[in-house]
Amino acid sequence: MTPQRIAIKLFVEPDPSAEIDLEPFTPLFHEFIQKASVPGLLVDVADYAHVPNGPGIILIGHEVDYGIDSVAGRTGLLTVRKRYPESPLAEVLRDTLAKGFACAKAIEDDGRTGVRFSAALVELQIFDRLVAPNDAETFEAARSEVEPVFAEVYDEFSIERAGDDDARKPASLVARTTDDAHFSDLLAKLGS
Repeated sequence: MTPQRIAIKLFVEPDPSAEIDLEPFTPLFHEFIQKASVPGLLVDVADYAHVPNGPGIILIGHEVDYGIDSVAGRTGLLTVRKRYPESPLAEVLRDTLAKGFACAKAIEDDGRTGVRFSAALVELQIFDRLVAPNDAETFEAARSEVEPVFAEVYDEFSIERAGDDDARKPASLVARTTDDAHFSDLLAKLGS
């Protein structure tokens, strides 16, 4: 499977449904651009904090976007990987995880937002309905490709389908673990 865009979401802990203050993310993301604090060629910050359960604050890049997103009432760090050469899903996921974990670590290390992210739950969304329609067959194909990547990162984990068969929504799956891992440890496992 070779989708054109994928995303991972790392949820805020301890409660992703709790409202968080998005205001500190705008200056933080501008600083990330100036200091090249996270991976990728970063170009701008977009503020959609006024949209309820929306995209929040987005750090826009050439090949990757990072955003504090509250879609479906669950806040987290959404890392969208785009503009990559045609590559297998596993390879793109490995790169997206490394970028997402690095951004989560940078946000937590900075400390000014007070936000922490859980490494125990990763939602993967495949934004290419032509290659990956939202159905059981796509889930099984995606799971077989991404299981080895999650096995590099977590000692024990499970993968389950997220969402339903609504063809308008992206195919999604969730990897869960009980591992108590920190983002620096996970980055080391990915060789980043």
